[in-house]
Amino acid sequence: MADVRVNGKRVPPLQSVDTLSILVNKLEAIAQKNNSALTSICINNSNIDIDNPEYLRLKLENEDTIDVKLDTPEQLSYESLQVALDMAGLLVFDLKVVTLKLWDSGKNYEKSLETLLNDCNLFLSLGARPIYLLNKDPENLEPDAQVFLRQLDTIAYHVEDATLLAVHEHAKEACYVLVGMVKPAIERWIGLSAKFAQILDINTVTNNLVIS
Repeated sequence: MADVRVNGKRVPPLQSVDTLSILVNKLEAIAQKNNSALTSICINNSNIDIDNPEYLRLKLENEDTIDVKLDTPEQLSYESLQVALDMAGLLVFDLKVVTLKLWDSGKNYEKSLETLLNDCNLFLSLGARPIYLLNKDPENLEPDAQVFLRQLDTIAYHVEDATLLAVHEHAKEACYVLVGMVKPAIERWIGLSAKFAQILDINTVTNNLVIS
């Protein structure tokens, strides 16, 4: 029998399943019962694209080790916020690189600016994602949570301003915006994140599944 583990725990009722399609059906039933979503399946440390019907035809062998991840909206929200916090640190590094290149007579800054913009878009998406995952109306959130979300807009506006200044060859002014506005805005957002997580009740998450 294959060794099937869900969120790190061995699940005896799933050990006798011999095809991936049947396993996915059983896992989705467990996920629904636990208000969760099936987010990943790894077979022998290889990620499986569960949206690809070709994979569902796979036969499971006795020696296979299958690791499954089920996540609640709260877990996904918590993880999204944690990744956004990591991205915030990366953004600060990105803007320092761009600033140095812009200050040096605006030489060869384009690639670094593109990296900053791509990372910023991902950061903004991750930072706001908990609201959508938890189906919250931003207008009905506590004031501190609304301030946190508006801070994302502030970061976006300042990055846009710096980009426009850079492409219009106002390199020094762009540097002032990056260092004097974007960086403090990111740091303020980081400072507000703990309260935001507390308000949404995603500062701690549990992984207990009901399986029968």
